[in-house]
Amino acid sequence: MWDNTKNDTYMHTNDSFIFSLKNGNIQNSILSRVAKPDCALYYYEKSYQNSYGPNFGGDSLYMYSSVSNFTMNNESHSSPNSERYEKQIRTTNQFSIVDYEVFKVNKKTT
Repeated sequence: MWDNTKNDTYMHTNDSFIFSLKNGNIQNSILSRVAKPDCALYYYEKSYQNSYGPNFGGDSLYMYSSVSNFTMNNESHSSPNSERYEKQIRTTNQFSIVDYEVFKVNKKTT
């Protein structure tokens, strides 16, 4: 779930994952599933939403820009020590975001 009406809270989900295509090459992609479902997603309070983008697991992966443009600086972050997702999807801790997408995947019901 992704809901910008939430404020300063973690959301629980068992099915969250983050991934990196590693320069667009599918063979080198990294998939990291949530390890601590109670901290899968974090919603910033409204006053921070112009600088912060999606946050997965608190310090596992979050998007930040002091100029409200993720492509302009190296302020987004991925922590090598986070235990909230299975593995780090970046080799550098600080980086710029070129492109990102947030999807909601629905389970097929029969």
